[in-house]
Amino acid sequence: MRPIKQLFSGLLGLLAILPMSAASASEDDSHMEWWRDARYGMFIHWGLYSIAGGEWKGKDYGKEQGGASAEWVMNSAKIPGKEYRETLAPKFNPTDFDAKKWVSLAKEAGMKYMVITSKHHDGFCLFDTDATDYNVMDATPFKRDIIKELSDECAAQGIKFGVYYSQFKDWYHRSRARDKGTLTTEEYLKLVEKNLDELLSNYGEMSVLWFDTGGNDLIEANAQGARVRELQPNAVICSRLYSRKVPAGKQKYADFNSLPDRMLPAERMTEDTETCMTMRHNWGYDRTDDAWKSEKDIVEFLALCAARGVNLLLNVGPDPLGNILPEETERLKAAGKWMAVNGDSIYGTTPSPVDFDFWWGAMTQKEQSVFLHVLEWKKEGIEFNGIVGKPAKVYFLADSGKKPLPVSYDPAGHVTKIEVPEKAPDARNTVIVVEYDGPVVSDPEAKGKFHWYTTRSKRHTQIRKSKGAGKHALPEAVKQAR
Repeated sequence: MRPIKQLFSGLLGLLAILPMSAASASEDDSHMEWWRDARYGMFIHWGLYSIAGGEWKGKDYGKEQGGASAEWVMNSAKIPGKEYRETLAPKFNPTDFDAKKWVSLAKEAGMKYMVITSKHHDGFCLFDTDATDYNVMDATPFKRDIIKELSDECAAQGIKFGVYYSQFKDWYHRSRARDKGTLTTEEYLKLVEKNLDELLSNYGEMSVLWFDTGGNDLIEANAQGARVRELQPNAVICSRLYSRKVPAGKQKYADFNSLPDRMLPAERMTEDTETCMTMRHNWGYDRTDDAWKSEKDIVEFLALCAARGVNLLLNVGPDPLGNILPEETERLKAAGKWMAVNGDSIYGTTPSPVDFDFWWGAMTQKEQSVFLHVLEWKKEGIEFNGIVGKPAKVYFLADSGKKPLPVSYDPAGHVTKIEVPEKAPDARNTVIVVEYDGPVVSDPEAKGKFHWYTTRSKRHTQIRKSKGAGKHALPEAVKQAR
């Protein structure tokens, strides 16, 4: 029988890692349950900027060249709104676009929700709107409501659907300081209100409202958040409705904390959190960006996100014709095959029961099972501390027969060691299931640290010092980021 002190500390540890809504722990947050279980979604950056491909008048403004990112080309190249619209909108005719293909790919990749840029900072709307004629139906030869087609297809295939909407920054419409748009601030806010009413009323269930680059005006932000709550009470709202300068306690309608782009937190998160990640440098389509992350990078990052209590929204940037790129498709399908076998270690899990990770990787947890995500194989054995008691059973998640792996436990330091074969069953991420007879109890005195990266510039804090580490090369994207 476990000592009462240890059992009590284990329960406290469990309470510490259960997520709370970013807005308020006291509010009913049942609408967050699906999002917490999902863990993994698809982000899509697509619009007029995709035609430019990060370039303007022969100059490359993409992130691989030190620019902001391909979808920021209007701002980076200082293109007047009229010129930007008249140059690109008549060319937007993505005849290859097929909502069924996009949603099917997300599903095959193991993703549970989809978020697409309905209006990015360039002000162009991918949906039918009466608020402005700067939209796919009125300003382009395509004249198909992309948001409607994707929303309907997501509903048909059982994928949660949401939209990114740039509510504060709009280089085309909004007049701010020295930037002269087509509308005054008052007129622009009416446009936003009309857009939100349309998106929340005409497209069925809207599961996510992914606002971006919010301002410091709480009255403005709260009015927009309140409208979402009124029209779609179950929609999950991104914290970027507000500026990062607004204290979390004042972000009334934020359901989850959206981390800075491409970031993993340096510790376990105790509030609902999401990070968004690119597969290469740019979010939007870029003609010359070839800094692709590997399928191992994606599987690895997904596991580390789950271990720290963070959802992963992984980006694709379709080309001007409406094709998700072959490089993106290849990586998503490969990650999907891994998820088909190992998804139980990601979906519906809580963060690691200990507030650190290990040289070999990290942990996720579900009820009385702990999942070891072994990212760096150690043939001498996989060892961890911090969990009280000897496991009842240990096996590879990919092994349908659940053949037990030899395991030993030292109660002196609560150290568990698992014997493993010389070669990793899966070089990307081998998942070992560690089952216990009762609730998982963490040792409050356990010591450790986070070894694995928080940004792409640092993959592992000891990768060059540890024996046997670094058996696979770092991707070019990481090398360039350094």
